[in-house]
Amino acid sequence: MVATINTPAFAATKSADQTVSDSTLTTITFDTEDFDTDAAFASNKFTCPSDKPGIYLFHVELFCQASEDIGTLELDLYKTPSGGSAANIAASEMFDATNLTITSHMATISHIEKMAAGDAMEIKIQSDLANNGSLNVNQSNSNSDNRTRFHGFRIAGV
Repeated sequence: MVATINTPAFAATKSADQTVSDSTLTTITFDTEDFDTDAAFASNKFTCPSDKPGIYLFHVELFCQASEDIGTLELDLYKTPSGGSAANIAASEMFDATNLTITSHMATISHIEKMAAGDAMEIKIQSDLANNGSLNVNQSNSNSDNRTRFHGFRIAGV
């Protein structure tokens, strides 16, 4: 018998860099699934299956490189309750490199959240770069050690 307490579970990555405009809240796209036990990850977000409400652990890591100095960088988890509106429920600490010369950063979030049937979770990012530069969220591949990932799993039922 196989225990299924930690399903659904998913892990998604990117096969290409994503360019993010300066000072624009942008949804991060994930086009490659490493695994998705319950077909609950699609269209860049995880949606809680109707038969699997519970408490979930989500983790995201994004390796970002900028064309100009990074002033600020914030990574957010956005939850959309079934039939509701998206809201920011967790954010990385605002990375503030004002007056420093930094053009890359690994942004991460780990968060535990109660999910009801139909609730969805997605990733957004926003940065403020010098000279209206652009930010690239890097792809994952064997040479980059999966530097951009979004994954999660159920840790308890409700």
